[in-house]
Amino acid sequence: MRLPHLLAALALLGPSQRTAGPDPIDRYVRAFIERHRIPSAAIAVVRNDRVVKLAGYGRASLELDSPAGPHTLYEIGSITKQFTAEALLMLVAEGKIDLEAPISTYLPDLPAAWQAIRVRHLLTHTSGLPDWEGPGLLDFHREYTPAEFIQLIASHPLDFAPGDQWSYTNSAFPLLGLIIEKASGVSYEGFVRERIISPAVMTETRFKHAGEVVPNRAAGYVDSGGVFRNGEPLRPSVLAPNGGILSTATDLAKWGIALGKGGIVPPARFTTMTTPVVLNDGRRFSAGMAWFMDTFRGHRLVLHNGSTVAGFSSVVYRFPDDRLFVVVLLNIDRGALVNQLATGIAGLVIPGLSLRALPERPEPDPALARRFLALLAAVAEQRDDDLLASSLRNPPGPPRTTPSFGFNGAVDRFAFLEREDHGPQGMERFGLVVRWTYRYKLVSGERVIYYTFELTSDGKVARFRPEED
Repeated sequence: MRLPHLLAALALLGPSQRTAGPDPIDRYVRAFIERHRIPSAAIAVVRNDRVVKLAGYGRASLELDSPAGPHTLYEIGSITKQFTAEALLMLVAEGKIDLEAPISTYLPDLPAAWQAIRVRHLLTHTSGLPDWEGPGLLDFHREYTPAEFIQLIASHPLDFAPGDQWSYTNSAFPLLGLIIEKASGVSYEGFVRERIISPAVMTETRFKHAGEVVPNRAAGYVDSGGVFRNGEPLRPSVLAPNGGILSTATDLAKWGIALGKGGIVPPARFTTMTTPVVLNDGRRFSAGMAWFMDTFRGHRLVLHNGSTVAGFSSVVYRFPDDRLFVVVLLNIDRGALVNQLATGIAGLVIPGLSLRALPERPEPDPALARRFLALLAAVAEQRDDDLLASSLRNPPGPPRTTPSFGFNGAVDRFAFLEREDHGPQGMERFGLVVRWTYRYKLVSGERVIYYTFELTSDGKVARFRPEED
């Protein structure tokens, strides 16, 4: 899209697009962050490339008692990876980078064990590089040269041969930043600012640098036994391509418009970014290049989360068929709650995206319902359960899932809502094929949680997720 047209579209970000007074989204978000003790949230909703909601809620700083707003800056964590992926693909389109080339083409003196890693492997989390977050390799209070970063990651062996598996790793994108610098001849940050952030007129967006005074920046918090504490303020600059951007709901709305208009990110390139990766053995995984692919009640969805040790969490949802883009920024990381809030907001815009409108129906399989409840209790208590698919099971220890997704309290009602049959071919879901999707409403006192269970053809739970009312 040409800049004048983009500027015309971005004029929609003016005050006329902000809802005056309380509305259903305001009521929902305020109640949500109060119930879950979230200091603040900033949101944006873009529909048909028009901003229909920009708002902030709660306290951007608990110490200063300052309110959050649509211009409050939050760390967006791994959503930064979208900007890194777009920068690299720009250089691919210009013939300066080859996705199929070994990364040693651009980065000399790499470990011998990394010689089979290609650029595409870094972009798609199939490189086999160990995630530095896992063993806690990095010291947040020091800087690393590129050589030191490579040496640090190489101190641990590859988790698997490149292309054999999919495994999210924060170790890959700093290397992509170095490749961008090598191919473009300018710094990673300079390239992203000049080629993406500036053309998108994201005037509030910036990279994090220790010691800088940043107006309108939110403070990040961690929950230590019910007490809020400041998050980790420092971060090595080599990690910038992985999660170094600060942005606002206003600017990320502009990013959503840019994606919808196709000027900065052409449709063909976005299709490339949102095509499921194919592993060496032909299996597909529901992730592309800085985007995850999903389906919610028949509505296609692409998304990416972000979180930082500074105490922030974020998510961007794009429903391409519904032309809906939702941004949620929080100044605390409460796991999947940022996704639940985004889903709830999306459901208020498009009722078909919400489980709340589904009526309760007679239970078709009481025995299966009891097994679902037993599974939720086991997960909440960090116990394994044989109903889980093998990818979520860990018989020697806690299951490979999030305890907060479970439930082990008193259940007043566990009501069946619907079942989707995806047919004999099923639906690919993060390395597994799902045959059926079940949805339930769990009521415990005043608490209401909607659960979605995805089952394989052999009746194992491939994935389950809650959405709290």
